[in-house]
Order: sequence, then structure tokens, then C-alpha cells
Amino acid sequence: MSERRYKLQKGDQVVMHTCMEHDHPDNFGKIWTCRSDEFQHKGHDYGSIFLEGFSGSFSTEFLQKVDVTALVDSLQQQVAQLQEMSKLHTSGAKQLVQDLHTLRVDRDELRKALEESRDAIVDALSVADMEKRDMTLESWASLADQKNRIVRALGRE
Repeated sequence: MSERRYKLQKGDQVVMHTCMEHDHPDNFGKIWTCRSDEFQHKGHDYGSIFLEGFSGSFSTEFLQKVDVTALVDSLQQQVAQLQEMSKLHTSGAKQLVQDLHTLRVDRDELRKALEESRDAIVDALSVADMEKRDMTLESWASLADQKNRIVRALGRE
């Protein structure tokens, strides 16, 4: 394996490779954050480091530094886009609710206007029927009055 030309530092992000721990399902492909700078144990010629969430030190020989800044930037942009879309969906949903409310109010006003129109038509028809009836009664009364005059005129009473 080729010798690394850099030392790992606290905050660096790394992945495990070619070791027993790498093959464990909880560790495979996991990005680890260094919680210490690289160091050498007394009497050893290999580098070690402490990783956040990992018990004990770990040999740097089996770690590869990864640059996730581009990935983080991309994810932050996606989060911002999703938040903007969420705002648009929320405002759109609010507008739909307002429009639905307006439509319901308009519907209720139309129903009321139709009921009032129907009542006015019924009232007008009732008045027309009464006037028609009154005219008929007046006609009969007028005919009865004429009959009485004729009978008196003929002297039959």
C-alpha cells in the first residue's frame, strides 16, 4: 500500500477500507468524522486516530479521507429547493382553501337568491290567482246585480 502524504486531522471525514471493521454492516460505506488528530502510539510505527462513534483508536492505514463538501453543498441546495417548493405548495394550498371558501359563499348566496326568486314567483302567482278569482267573483256579482235590475224592471219581484 502506498504511503499517505498527509496526516489526518480532527474534523476530517474518512471511510474505512480493506479491514475487518469495514465489512461490518454498520460500518460499510459509513463516513466517519475524526475526533482527534492523527498520532502514533508509543512503540508503534503506524498512525492512529479516534473516530466519533467508534470505540478506541483506529489505524489510519485503513482509512481514506473523503471530501464531502461538494455533496454537502449539493444537498444544501436541494434542501433549499425543497423548502421553496414546500412554501409554494403551502401558499398554493392556502389559496385553494380561500378559493374554496369563496366558492362556497357564492354558492350559498346563489341558493338564497334562487329561494327568494322562487318565493317571489310563488307569491306573484298567488296574487295573480287571487286577482283572477276576485275578477271572477266580481264578474259573478256584476251578473247577479244585472239580473236583479232586470227582474225589478220587469216587475217580477
